[in-house]
Amino acid sequence: MRIKIAMSDPASHDQSFEIQLRKAKQKSLRDAFTTLAIRAIILIIAVRVSLALFEVFVAPGLGLKHTHIQAGETAITITIAFIVITAIRRILRRFSGKIPAQFSASISFFTVIIVSLITSLVLLYLWNVQPQEILFGGGVAAIIVGIGLSTIVGNIFSGGLMLTTFPAKIGDSIFIVNDDIRGKVEEINIMYTKISTDHGTEYVVPNSAIMQGNVRIVKEGPLSEQLPFGEGDQIELSNSNTKYSGIVIKTSSRFTTLLDNNIETVIPNSSILDGNFIIKKFRANN
Repeated sequence: MRIKIAMSDPASHDQSFEIQLRKAKQKSLRDAFTTLAIRAIILIIAVRVSLALFEVFVAPGLGLKHTHIQAGETAITITIAFIVITAIRRILRRFSGKIPAQFSASISFFTVIIVSLITSLVLLYLWNVQPQEILFGGGVAAIIVGIGLSTIVGNIFSGGLMLTTFPAKIGDSIFIVNDDIRGKVEEINIMYTKISTDHGTEYVVPNSAIMQGNVRIVKEGPLSEQLPFGEGDQIELSNSNTKYSGIVIKTSSRFTTLLDNNIETVIPNSSILDGNFIIKKFRANN
């Protein structure tokens, strides 16, 4: 009698587990958005029905005019829009470690745009205002408001383009040519792009300035990948004033750490790549 023992492959088991985990994450995120959509639809229907019943049966007895009801509906509509946007952002934050940052920012960005447009159309309907009346009936006031909003609209439009078409995404290392600054893209929102520089400061750039070419950004690899040495190498960094030598024990996105006679020296990568030092790399003796 022969007994066959099936040996499982650990690699295939790990791969199967990762696939199942990825599917579970996608399903949980999809279920969260589905639940939010259902609740939002039920809330909107319930509010609209309640307002209609209030206007027909209660408002006449209280002496309320239609204008007062319109004001109340306006406040409720804006509140619902705010609740929907806040709820979606909370869901994205809860799954921040499970979905890419660029995808999360895109969902948040276009949620604000779509919900704001729908809310604007609903408010126009509530106040019986035609869009063409705003565009052509405002005269000088419309022109002044349009000029004031042009910068805001330009930044919003540019933010959408950056999230969908711009090669540099959240988390990428970049080089700002205009100001000779290296850093990492931390955030792209409706109005601006936030960049964390290699010197530990935040650099905020309007989206329109980037898309119009006023601020030139070059995508590049992390600073640690651009260094002409790696961990374990023995190097010497020198200029007219100082000299550092030792074994590279650590390279991060911002700093290089040298060890020499039990003394650790931390040097900013930006100063190394900016040409402030002459770099000597010693080969190990065979």
